[in-house]
Amino acid sequence: MEKFREKIIKKDSNNIAKIKNVLSEYKAMPLDTKFKAAVIILLIDIDGEESIIFEKRSKYISQPGEISLPGEKVESGESFYEAAVREAYEEINVESRDVEYLGETDYLVNGNGLIIKPFVGRVKNYSLDDFKENREIENIFTVPLKYFIENPPKIYKNITRIGFNKDFPFELVPNGRDYNFSKVENKVYFYENLNPVIWGYTARIINRFIEIITKREEV
Repeated sequence: MEKFREKIIKKDSNNIAKIKNVLSEYKAMPLDTKFKAAVIILLIDIDGEESIIFEKRSKYISQPGEISLPGEKVESGESFYEAAVREAYEEINVESRDVEYLGETDYLVNGNGLIIKPFVGRVKNYSLDDFKENREIENIFTVPLKYFIENPPKIYKNITRIGFNKDFPFELVPNGRDYNFSKVENKVYFYENLNPVIWGYTARIINRFIEIITKREEV
């Protein structure tokens, strides 16, 4: 790395070619990504109706009691999709060979460096009785796909105001403390009429999936 930096700094007619070569092999990612996760929207036929599989997280893991899709952290050396199907197996005992890959949807990046990539698949040759709760998952249930098509979520907004450390160099910013620093407006999605309520990132991912397959415009 140091040798490459020295070559770039020195005047060299091949610099542009070297930069192009480096960038051609580089895979762009959102800046400041600290945590990569993947989830999968699993469709399953329940009594002749396509439904989506959800989990209720147990009290033994983070975000206890919340409703989520199968998925979690991307481990070193695996792709986002590999992480999604691995977690589906660990959480609800669905073998990757029994998941038909249907595609992926828009992914989320938040201000804390979290990136979540959602995928869509269909479970073959399973019934709801085949899914077993475990230490991580308190309950497994389904909601008909039709429900989400017919019932858009309620959207609320919250505004996050920027805070600064004591040593923030306001003197280096035009207008200093009077600079018009942006405020972050977040949309929080709720399917309020479901029991249990589906909200937050899970609701937003489901809503975007529905928008894509029905070509509805995002609010």
